[in-house]
Amino acid sequence: MSIHILGTGAIGCHIASVLKSNKLPVTLLLRSQNHLYDFNNRRNSITYRSQGKTNIISGFEASVVGDTTDQTPIQSLIVATKGHHTLKALAPMVSRLSANSTILLLQNGMGIAEELLENLWPNNTPPAIFVGVNRHAVERMGPYDITHHSGYADPDALRIGRFPVKDTSKQSQNPELLKEIIAIPELNAEHLPWPQVLVKMYKKLVVNACINAVASVLMYKNVGNIKDGNPGGIALMRAICQEAHDVLKDDLPGETVDSLMDMVLAINEEAGENVCSTLQDIRLKNLTEIDYLNGYICKKGKERGIDIRYNQAMVYIIHAKEVLYE
Repeated sequence: MSIHILGTGAIGCHIASVLKSNKLPVTLLLRSQNHLYDFNNRRNSITYRSQGKTNIISGFEASVVGDTTDQTPIQSLIVATKGHHTLKALAPMVSRLSANSTILLLQNGMGIAEELLENLWPNNTPPAIFVGVNRHAVERMGPYDITHHSGYADPDALRIGRFPVKDTSKQSQNPELLKEIIAIPELNAEHLPWPQVLVKMYKKLVVNACINAVASVLMYKNVGNIKDGNPGGIALMRAICQEAHDVLKDDLPGETVDSLMDMVLAINEEAGENVCSTLQDIRLKNLTEIDYLNGYICKKGKERGIDIRYNQAMVYIIHAKEVLYE
């Protein structure tokens, strides 16, 4: 089995490094011939920093997305692109995927699996799609160069569920990819029923909507949100959290604003030294995934007639920053 990985940012390089370190064959799908040339010049390696150690992980295969000369079927595909890039990035791979393929989405935000199914497989049986709720905090230091800040000691770091579709009879029912991932202790991965994973997805959405948005306004690593008891940062996160609870309370049974806020603050502290993915994009002058975070809360809030002014303000502010890129 060869595991293909689409997206070589922080999370893509993290999962690639861990899989390769555990002697699994990994092929990176790169955006262009220039990216492939650059990766080859780096001797097909990723620099992986974690817990004070630096390892150079080598031996990866690599190819270019959309290379029409390569029509080899893809059995196992991990997608770690940003949410807003996923549809465009995955489209050239469709001819190499089948109902027997497995796709694992490892991204922030919600609504991505639905978007893929609607646009890529409207009338055909799709691959088996799994969604991961990933709490590994990883920072991109440069091309193929990452620092793994937290998650390796978190027993709940990666939870995976199968996205529900109407007919699964033609799909792979027991994918090898999940077995391999779950067998790696440092990933702390577990396969759960979809309803349980969905709750975890909503909780992570709340965490990301609070931490990423505020850290990106402050232009500071996560700890800035709560540094010295930052009253403004904490108040703003609580306002975002309050709206998220108002919108999602029926999807988060038993949760209160206080319980969600306790979770936000605990994760903010645990991943304090990490630069959140949204701020990493802003620093690199890339478009962000804000529409799949606070923007998703806004979409659901409008559908349900709920005030989402703080989340909407965050979306406006982040998009305003994007317009000013030079």
